[in-house]
Amino acid sequence: MKLLNWISGLFNKKTETKSRRPLTDDQFNELKSKKQKKMDSILDKISKNGYDSLSNHEKIFLNNYID
Repeated sequence: MKLLNWISGLFNKKTETKSRRPLTDDQFNELKSKKQKKMDSILDKISKNGYDSLSNHEKIFLNNYID
């Protein structure tokens, strides 16, 4: 019986979505500004020291920002 419940559970799972509260214009603009400042700092670092000077976290941020 447990096996049957487990198998039926595979097909009956409901996808859970995270419900996020929509951002206000001010919150959106603040987030956008923070991301832009971080991007500017990363680009400055690349300009001064080259891409290899970036940390893994900075490289991931850069790749995610571009996508």
